[in-house]
Amino acid sequence: MSEPFHLLPQIDRLLNRLESLESPVVHVWGWPGSGRSALLEALLARHGARGAALPLAAVAGEEALREALEAAHEGDVRWLVANGEPAGDWVQKAERWLLPGQRLVFAGDRRRSSGGLPTGVVPPQELLLTAAEVAALCQLLTGTDLSPEAARSLWEATDGWYRPLRLLLEATGGVGLEGLEPEGIVEIPPVRLFLRYEVLDSFPEEQRSALFEAPEERPASGQPGEDAWRLVDERGLWIEGPERDRLPRLLAAVLARERRRRRPARVRATAPPAAARPVYALGLLGSPFARQRGEGGERDLNCKLRRSFQVLAFLASSVGLQAGREELIEAVWPTEGELTSERNFHPTLSHLRRALAGRRAAKDLPAPLLFRSGVYRLSPEVAWEIDVLEFSRLAEEGRERAGRGETAAAAEAWRKAWKLYRGPFLQGYYEPWVVSRREIYQRLYLELLRELGDLDARLGRTEEAMDAYRTLLVEDPLQERVHLAVMRLYAEQGRRDLVRRQYDNLCRVLLEELQEEPMAETTRDYHRLMA
Repeated sequence: MSEPFHLLPQIDRLLNRLESLESPVVHVWGWPGSGRSALLEALLARHGARGAALPLAAVAGEEALREALEAAHEGDVRWLVANGEPAGDWVQKAERWLLPGQRLVFAGDRRRSSGGLPTGVVPPQELLLTAAEVAALCQLLTGTDLSPEAARSLWEATDGWYRPLRLLLEATGGVGLEGLEPEGIVEIPPVRLFLRYEVLDSFPEEQRSALFEAPEERPASGQPGEDAWRLVDERGLWIEGPERDRLPRLLAAVLARERRRRRPARVRATAPPAAARPVYALGLLGSPFARQRGEGGERDLNCKLRRSFQVLAFLASSVGLQAGREELIEAVWPTEGELTSERNFHPTLSHLRRALAGRRAAKDLPAPLLFRSGVYRLSPEVAWEIDVLEFSRLAEEGRERAGRGETAAAAEAWRKAWKLYRGPFLQGYYEPWVVSRREIYQRLYLELLRELGDLDARLGRTEEAMDAYRTLLVEDPLQERVHLAVMRLYAEQGRRDLVRRQYDNLCRVLLEELQEEPMAETTRDYHRLMA
């Protein structure tokens, strides 16, 4: 079962709802990532020996199913739980052998009915988190307490869809979420990958093409998009509205994004010429810098105040390039009292605005820093070249291309991302928000190097693979699997002396840092390579 049930704040509510159904057969009907598997796991945990999971093997054939149910009879099992939707009429078969008092609970993403016995249903909309449960999940995952207004805003943007919420919170650490719209959420790589590969790709290809034509609201009979909404209905992928049902906001946003990707870009005739727009280049990986390029050349931004640069870096590395006032104060003035932070906040923002505008600010150019509805935002009307955004984009592009088998393009994207990583995020800064984001980018960097090394090794590019692996081991010498990959490359070259040296280095590092020895599998592979 995929999700740990203790991370679902709605689990008690759902368990009580499920157990209140009097039907002998209960179908937990949920979207991908709605937490249905965790609900079944929690049901088994609550009932202990009186609950039993039916593995897929048991529901794949009539004989295996009969044996599993007979064993449940003998053990006085009252709750029989099956996760997944194997083909065939296994539910109807199971009904024939259920004893009075026994309950069969199964989960899936399509509406199914049983044969003879009444079937209770926990529908997809009941699995969605409430605003209060969104706040509880944020506190559980990040330790951050959301205000009721922020929790409700996040709930409205996601409809309480558990898995995207969890991915969003893990990616951001609970920072930069105020005023976030669905369009901004789907730009976060883990969320977008989940929606694309686990939601959209769960539809067959011919259905997926039709799904892209689904309007955001349920069309009237005979109107365009009716066929697409039949697919939506089958999965229950809609939200009940007071007048008309609608798609989940994140699904609508990712469908709109995918439609834009499939269309050729159009250049607006009213767009100003590129040369007239200022370009701000921000380097946040390694030793930080901030520069502006324009018709008059390039200049360094005069961010003499350390905290004004922190505000700029915080916005530039936040989702949607925006953050609320309270988020900025908590990040940049975490230990200051309320009076001190209030006194310094606006002068710091004013200094940042002057630094961005320069001494000869043109009146006809857009302001780089905006403040609207309580949210500060880097203006989309000017061009921003931010290395952390490009680094994340290239890392994801490489992963997507590798998943499609485009190995050369994947390697090229990862090498470009590698060049952008000049060092840890905001080197020289040690505030808590900096450390949190630094860990995210460093983890992404290490994953990129490992994936690039693996790809080069598969393509026979030994030296390129060695470069990626060695760079990774400089950053994290405890990666045992990477040490083993290097040993394999040395063995392919016939250099058993270097295989031995790499293994000795691994043993030394593990002993010094962890007081441990290599895993048994690593030692076994080492001896095989030496043979």
